[in-house]
Amino acid sequence: MHQVPLTHAGFNAGHVHEWRLGPPRNTLAVAPLSDKPASYNQEKHFSAAVMARQEHVAENYWIGLSFKIPGPLNLEALESALLLFVKRHEVLRCGFEQLIAGDLRCDVMTPGEVRLVHTDVGPLPTSEAVTAHIRATFNRDIDTLSWPLFVLGVVAEETQSTVYMGFDHILCDGLSLVIAVEEVERDYAALVAGQQPVLEVAGSYLDFGDEQRRRYSLLTATSPDLEYWRNFIAGAGDLFPRVPLDLGIESGRMYPALNHTVRLLDDTAALTFERICRERGTKLFMGLLAVVGMALRDISGSQTYRGFLPISERQDPRWRQSFGWFVNTLAITFPIADDMGFPEVVEGVQSGFKELIRNVDVPFVKVWELLAPQHFHLRSWPYPVNFFSFLDYRKMPGAAQFDTWQPKTIPESSHSNTGNMWFLRNSEGLFLHSIFCDVPQSVDAMTRYRAAISSILDGLILGASRTGTAAKENGQPTASL
Repeated sequence: MHQVPLTHAGFNAGHVHEWRLGPPRNTLAVAPLSDKPASYNQEKHFSAAVMARQEHVAENYWIGLSFKIPGPLNLEALESALLLFVKRHEVLRCGFEQLIAGDLRCDVMTPGEVRLVHTDVGPLPTSEAVTAHIRATFNRDIDTLSWPLFVLGVVAEETQSTVYMGFDHILCDGLSLVIAVEEVERDYAALVAGQQPVLEVAGSYLDFGDEQRRRYSLLTATSPDLEYWRNFIAGAGDLFPRVPLDLGIESGRMYPALNHTVRLLDDTAALTFERICRERGTKLFMGLLAVVGMALRDISGSQTYRGFLPISERQDPRWRQSFGWFVNTLAITFPIADDMGFPEVVEGVQSGFKELIRNVDVPFVKVWELLAPQHFHLRSWPYPVNFFSFLDYRKMPGAAQFDTWQPKTIPESSHSNTGNMWFLRNSEGLFLHSIFCDVPQSVDAMTRYRAAISSILDGLILGASRTGTAAKENGQPTASL
């Protein structure tokens, strides 16, 4: 599985079909409003969209995916599989309504009310035409303040088809996209084989949001639960950890964004780096974060790493296969002094993560509201923020079939005021996907940042190879990859 810009998603020419969620057939009936509130993430996302509309800002943000279905397409079976997918996950069946009191509530369709409206777009002659159509459709139809909040489609060819989906971020996170691929592929295969898939019950993200609010509604700026964040602010000088690079952009201003993916290590080299991490008693993502910290030090001179780290909120088994925005944002701090090598920096990462994980449940949006109220009205982070994310697709649902399905996640941000980095491990190696401002100074800084990361990784791999060669020459056993 890969995370790529839409232009690299690999669509071919073909016959395009699309589906959108339709309103209940009995539209004259007044649907009762759900008694479940939106989550903290959803409420902040919605308020940012309201502000963007009030400012007459034209920006596009959505999360997409694509995957292959081998063989001639059974359109009826695919539509049935898509319908089961929407019925299974409550968040896909909801719209949002801002109450006069300010609360954001969810209006939910029952599974029985769900129907998909099919549009036969027709044949498109080139891959460029298909890609342009998908981009225009997602940009036009996926809007936080509109309904429905997603578009489903397929490009049918003679020997294979490519399914694509686009969602507003208010509905989901990156792991949800992997769940969508596995469920639709599985149900489609069953339907084609003449079997009727069971409409399984998945934990509802609306229930998660409701429980989260009940737990933290009485939180205050002086609550003991926020001690970790207060200490972080004392060290960083603000809630938001600045990128210690001059990106050539003004605080509070959004810029057109660039979307870039590069492979840092092939699979063999990535396995070597994993071995290096194991030998240091650490996990791959911690070792990678140590490398990122060292790279940042080398190009900026910083002696302490402070950054945001998105953490999954799916620890409860109820949410493991659920579609929703199960991501919290945490802050991590560790030393990256000039005299520290990889082993020493890794130890700092491990220590920082142990402290972070003790505070994993406190919603960042609530922290933002209580400890940085001067920034809470903003629809984005106030200035370029240090951000690191990691996902290992080899451990995801359906990973054994990824070579056949060729799934891709496709995040779109037309504008940015920072430089975000997502590190991804799959069967082909270690990749870095980044979105940053299309400003010469920002492009240069992010290019140097990526080059520094690659240089440190390559140095570690080369050092491990030399050590292994020396061990063999001395007749000593070497660690297995």
